[in-house]
Amino acid sequence: NIIEDTRRQAVLRSGELYLEGVKEEIARKNLTSEFSPKECKIEDDGNLLCGDVTLTVETSGKRPSSGDITFENGKVTCVSGMNMGDYTLETDENGNLHIIDGEPSDSCGTVDDEVYKDPSGANAPNVANLTPVKWDNTKKSWVITTADDKDWYDYSKQEWANAVILNEGVTKTVGETLTVPTSTSDITDVKAMLVWIPRYEYSIEGQYGKHTDGTAGTLALPGEIKVNFIGTEKTQATAEYHIHPAFWWDVDSDGNREEGEELSGIWVGKFETTGSEAEPTILPNLQSLYGQTVSAQFATAQKLVVSGYDSHMAKNSEWGAVAYLSQSIYGKYGNSNYTGASKEVYLNNSEYFYTGRSGGSPRANESPNGTCTYDYMGNIVEGTGQCGGGASTTGNITGVYDMSGGAYEYVMGKLNGDAGSSGFEEMPDLKYYDVYESKDSSSYDPSLSTTACNGGVCYGHALSETKLWYVDWAYFVFSPDPWFLRGGWSYDDASAGVFRFDPLAGDGKDGPCSFRIVLVAA
Repeated sequence: NIIEDTRRQAVLRSGELYLEGVKEEIARKNLTSEFSPKECKIEDDGNLLCGDVTLTVETSGKRPSSGDITFENGKVTCVSGMNMGDYTLETDENGNLHIIDGEPSDSCGTVDDEVYKDPSGANAPNVANLTPVKWDNTKKSWVITTADDKDWYDYSKQEWANAVILNEGVTKTVGETLTVPTSTSDITDVKAMLVWIPRYEYSIEGQYGKHTDGTAGTLALPGEIKVNFIGTEKTQATAEYHIHPAFWWDVDSDGNREEGEELSGIWVGKFETTGSEAEPTILPNLQSLYGQTVSAQFATAQKLVVSGYDSHMAKNSEWGAVAYLSQSIYGKYGNSNYTGASKEVYLNNSEYFYTGRSGGSPRANESPNGTCTYDYMGNIVEGTGQCGGGASTTGNITGVYDMSGGAYEYVMGKLNGDAGSSGFEEMPDLKYYDVYESKDSSSYDPSLSTTACNGGVCYGHALSETKLWYVDWAYFVFSPDPWFLRGGWSYDDASAGVFRFDPLAGDGKDGPCSFRIVLVAA
């Protein structure tokens, strides 16, 4: 059946041929179990003729113009001259067809060495209709790359995959640099910047985790959240682990985990949302978009339209997925450039809520405009790493920013039965938000009910499991403040952080409340 854990594949399995372009089914034809042709040939009409069976092959509205596919015992053994317009098909030793960029080729062998696999086991990013980018430290710029570039990402080195949505009319080739804002007046090639969070299971040993040297974590200096990257075929967690809930997308909002609803990962806005209510962007060095009701933020997030994805306002569980990964060996916690308290994500201390800024320490708010921009790569003091990169979830430029300080961030997570002052006359489908119960509906609940999620612990939501880590403030939702805020703001100093949460009414009037956009493959 359809395989999701490689970039673009076609596979012959159980008498069916599938072509897939990153969770996009391109062609499907039921075949008899006796189907075992030795060769399929592209006809003039672009269809694939296999013996007396014709298969329709199409990707992004294009059909191949030529080529041959050879099978042996039901597996593809050779692809010759398969031109898919902008794509070429090649095969590997396992009988899989890979859709790659380039000219038609005669590849009757393996291309396994061309398909990059991250050393950490992280799932390859879904890049359909997105543009992979990497930071070029020599050029001090983001440059266009390809999904097969071995230098694109390496989660074992705390280097997370980045991609962008280009502005309309912008065309770039591999290796070309991109302009992103360095001030509010800059022209930019990019509409939005995104970071890939691969599917994983996690475990927290003890109340505050354990450090990698075996010592117990403390409230002020919590230890590691253990993370195993996993594929979509794994739906039962390893003993003592939990599959993070952000990687279940309840397509039909029926509350039941069903086939086809497991995600290989999610794309998370690299910065707080910028731009306007009519045209949202995700860019550095701009003011966060704030002052909206939660319902308006939800509607704004859906205006960042990308074909093949569901673009939505981040749920609380999705915030938790980024926060937990930051506290693993694959995030800033595992970055050896930082020690002790500096492993905490640095505060965005911009008084005017410019995205990607940093105070250069976990709790610095001395500068009205932020001490460092996100791309300041210089190391400051030994053990404290980069001033700019230290404000990301990786401790370098590849991570997610503005998760500590900056503006507050509303997430789609609320008290059951109460929409507060959010502006929602009717709540959207359940897949778009998390629902919580509270013991005490009349006041803050710092004790945190451990039965807030369907009568159980809210595993993965960065609530009771990570309560007060790094001394981040922790107050549960209640009525009349039923909506979760995350991260704190630029003046919160020690109480801000990726594990901070507060309750608020949802009206957008009480303080600078922004939000973050997430994309999942639809």
